[in-house]
Amino acid sequence: MMHGVVLLGDLNGQELLLALARPGEPPGDHGVFACATALELESVFKQRLEGLDGEELIGAAISAAGPLLDGAIRVTRTDLSLSGAWLRHVLRTPRVFLLNDLAAVALGAPKVPEEQLTTLHPARADRGGAMAVIGLGLGLGVAGLTPQRGDNWTAIPSEAGHVDFCPAEPREVPVFEAIRARRGDTAAERLLSRAGLSDIYAAVHGGPGAIGPENAAEAIERARGGELAALKAMSIFSGLLGAFAGDMALTFAARGGVYLDSSLIQDMGDLLDLEAFQRRFRAKGLMSDYMLGIPVMQMPGRPVLLGLSSLFSASDRVYGATDVKFLDC
Repeated sequence: MMHGVVLLGDLNGQELLLALARPGEPPGDHGVFACATALELESVFKQRLEGLDGEELIGAAISAAGPLLDGAIRVTRTDLSLSGAWLRHVLRTPRVFLLNDLAAVALGAPKVPEEQLTTLHPARADRGGAMAVIGLGLGLGVAGLTPQRGDNWTAIPSEAGHVDFCPAEPREVPVFEAIRARRGDTAAERLLSRAGLSDIYAAVHGGPGAIGPENAAEAIERARGGELAALKAMSIFSGLLGAFAGDMALTFAARGGVYLDSSLIQDMGDLLDLEAFQRRFRAKGLMSDYMLGIPVMQMPGRPVLLGLSSLFSASDRVYGATDVKFLDC
């Protein structure tokens, strides 16, 4: 009989995704909790620990949006800071992993069943090649993944979502000008996020001074209703996403593929302009032929939990005294 569970959590600055798992097994059902402060986070953790029903907590793996610096993560767009020491104190377990959210998503990418993936750019992946993983929603995150011996992988965190971004097609130029005038810069995250899609729509609909809808859901709804400006905004967004995905494929030499984790792309559904995405993904000058061999796949669900669960193995299990068997040698 096996004993003990691990706690898996992902914090994006607004909500906490939380699940339990047996070490070495995929996570079970997850819950979503509003969390924007340390007090709220501590309260949710304690409530979850009180509901373990006698199970022993073997350890925890927590990811958060933001870079891991000196053992702590300052969660993006909040005043909340997480440290390994604080988590060990609150969770009362010494075995705690703290990592960047996209690094956790990257670790989960190889564990997503192939039949659940959606192809955005068809090609045959190099099974031994590195991967690039992109997450976009409230913000834009990127991580690399490099294979190790056996079936092991090493995640490479990055802050590539904040790199400078520029237009490459005539229709993109006024969009960048409008967003720079409104936001002050055109870092990749300014355009490739929920707020970015709203801003692209505002730029297409009314130029630099337009306010437009302040959420992506309204822009998507207008596109589904057939509004031409909204449909154009979806196409421009799709092309820019393809361009960025191509940049990340080159950065990580991702012959194993580029993997997207995005509730925003799921919301867009068939409004994602695949022709524009693929055209901009491949348009890399001297490296255009190289891009033909790199697949781009969209992942469903919550791969971050799969990644966090991979940090534990069956050897981390705790066994009761009655489970110990002595071999007569």
